[in-house]
Amino acid sequence: MIKYLIGIIVLVQIANAHLCIYDPPQRGNALPFPMGPGYNDCYRPYPNCGNMTAGKPVVTFTSGQPYAVVFQQNYNHWYEPNQGYMDIAISYNGDNGPFKQLSQTIDDFNAWDMVTQTNFTINVNIPSQPCSSCVLRVRYISNNAGEPAPDFYQCADIAIE
Repeated sequence: MIKYLIGIIVLVQIANAHLCIYDPPQRGNALPFPMGPGYNDCYRPYPNCGNMTAGKPVVTFTSGQPYAVVFQQNYNHWYEPNQGYMDIAISYNGDNGPFKQLSQTIDDFNAWDMVTQTNFTINVNIPSQPCSSCVLRVRYISNNAGEPAPDFYQCADIAIE
């Protein structure tokens, strides 16, 4: 009986992670690297920033410069009938946007195992418009009709000079 209970606990933990931002640092706790699938700080299924409260900027970017955003698809929800995507966007007006896309969409893919963790480094150009408090958002829209919460959001609080 205890063996089955432990198995259920592990399964619940594995089912709770989907998208994490490493650089710039996402809202919430600092993330360990590497981490296993099911990391709770990566489970944010609520638009636009996973119900995480905005804070002070954690990074200040130079306007017009390139920047490599590093994130992880921590749990793959690929759905063949309606394949999803990931993207990176910025808002000058807080969590409610509007969000301006900074990257092309990154197509979801068949990882052949939901617990696959895939790291991405996507180069974006930092906009030339300065701001003292902006929101950089990475989202994973899985379009998976079989999931109760199929889409995932992470945000980082940034500034641009």
